[in-house]
Amino acid sequence: MGTTEDSSEGRTFRIFLFFLLLAGTCLSGYTIYLHREYVPPVRIETRAPVPIADEARLTKMVNDLNAANSARLNSMEAAEAIASMARYPFVAERRPVIVDTQGMITQQVVIIPPDVRVRGMMTLEGRSVAVLDIEGELNGRIYKVGDRFAERKGRVTRISQQRVTIVYEGKEFIFTP
Repeated sequence: MGTTEDSSEGRTFRIFLFFLLLAGTCLSGYTIYLHREYVPPVRIETRAPVPIADEARLTKMVNDLNAANSARLNSMEAAEAIASMARYPFVAERRPVIVDTQGMITQQVVIIPPDVRVRGMMTLEGRSVAVLDIEGELNGRIYKVGDRFAERKGRVTRISQQRVTIVYEGKEFIFTP
């Protein structure tokens, strides 16, 4: 006597399973086809016509908005503001107002250093050095005290085990890892 694989009953069972699988695949494909063709009905709502006075007012608003957008697109001031705010997107830009002796109101210039990330500090050949990622410079560069960056606007003044001190445009900033 042979095994179930050789018998006609085993072969019939395998053929039955094959056709069952084929039928299930075809049915699921047909169901997907039907659902892809189904488009839900769209309700169209009619609105009352806009009065002429409102239409003129809305047209003026749209024209003003288009003029403002074109002025912003062509403005380098807006591009610089966007670039500087990209460093600190959640901090509102603050420019303190100063009133001088003649009563004139001026704005103080706020110095914002480049984005600095301290990767680590170490001692090499008896000198303290820091591995820094400075915006606009090579990432992972090794700096020692006295090294300059950002077109000589910034200088590393102190490196300790806990922090790196940088002077940028005359103002001191402290960074920690």
